[in-house]
Amino acid sequence: MTDEIINRIKMNLSGNPDLDRDYLVSQLDYYKNHESAYDIIREISGLIWQSLDFYHEDEYNKSKKSNVSRILDEVVPLIENRDKKTALEKLDNFMSYFDDKYENEEIHKESDFKSNRPITEIQYMRYEENKLSRSPKSYRTINKSNNRVNWRKDVKINRMNNGKNDDEFVEKEYHSFLNPLEEILFYKYIGLEKELAFIPFDEPLFDLYYIYGTLLLENDDFAKAEEYLLKALRINPVSSKTILSLADIYKSKTRTYNRFFLYNVDALKFAYKNEDIARAYRNFGFFYVEENQLDIAAVFYDFSLNFDFNKQAFRELEYIKSRGINTEMDRKDAERIIESKSIQIGVNPFILDTLKIICVDLENRKHYSGALYFYRILYDLTKDNMILGKINSIQNRI
Repeated sequence: MTDEIINRIKMNLSGNPDLDRDYLVSQLDYYKNHESAYDIIREISGLIWQSLDFYHEDEYNKSKKSNVSRILDEVVPLIENRDKKTALEKLDNFMSYFDDKYENEEIHKESDFKSNRPITEIQYMRYEENKLSRSPKSYRTINKSNNRVNWRKDVKINRMNNGKNDDEFVEKEYHSFLNPLEEILFYKYIGLEKELAFIPFDEPLFDLYYIYGTLLLENDDFAKAEEYLLKALRINPVSSKTILSLADIYKSKTRTYNRFFLYNVDALKFAYKNEDIARAYRNFGFFYVEENQLDIAAVFYDFSLNFDFNKQAFRELEYIKSRGINTEMDRKDAERIIESKSIQIGVNPFILDTLKIICVDLENRKHYSGALYFYRILYDLTKDNMILGKINSIQNRI
């Protein structure tokens, strides 16, 4: 009986360590009163431990964390406890000697190249160490033998060629993405200029630069904040939260709002979280207030409330109303005005279509925890009761 339960739990693992840990913790609670609770909990605890070290590299020593991981382990609790001053001081000191061996030298610009690979080749299952093909190139391949698609992160393998490292012959650009949706957005809208290589999981450089950049921004160190947020953006060019943080800089430090406006256009294109979508619309509201077009600003502030009940939006609407402007408008009329400004209305349709494909594919492969993760994103964006039904159905299965 115990073996059957553990095998069923293993079958539902997605390969995403964060998702798997949440799922495994839920199973601990589910089986805590089972007659074989001791043995089941022991096995699940072992799986949780394995998920912490699921990514392996030939040269990687499991017993040691990278310097980047260690500094983030120190800094994040400080930020959570609102001691941002100490967090910033620690990061200032760390950055004074930190050497980024994965840095992309130039700001990644949009390229004419778009990936023509099917979405199903963007892989989102577990990296399988024993099946790794020994190649110096970064890659992801479909494991057809068991009909699974593996989201395999790059393993940097150094092989010698006449005394030279293979990396000397291949120009690479290094990236990391939070999930397959972001990777698909990258191929759709950005594309590659060089060979793709993934930054290893044990080097969370995006988090390092984003956290440091936002702390600098809150400290009004705009120039340095821009430097590090751009480093984060080079790693993940479709990170809407990074783009929105940069937009805050350009709202504060530039004479014109052109760059501020364009960054919000990009953020809206890549955003798949309601708070980011709402934040972009509030920024457009700010832009039109500065342009002294209060009637247009009211449209954007009001429209942002469809995605996030933010106090700032209500305050701005009250201010605009006090200036004699009607702030109430039919949704269709609001959408017509937004469209007239060449600004995206609501969620990017490509994101919704892609989420549906990922959800169905994961569910068909019986990777229920992964499907649940993406169905929840899709439901948050659509509030579709059919999606909610899917979520409830999958929860009953796992």
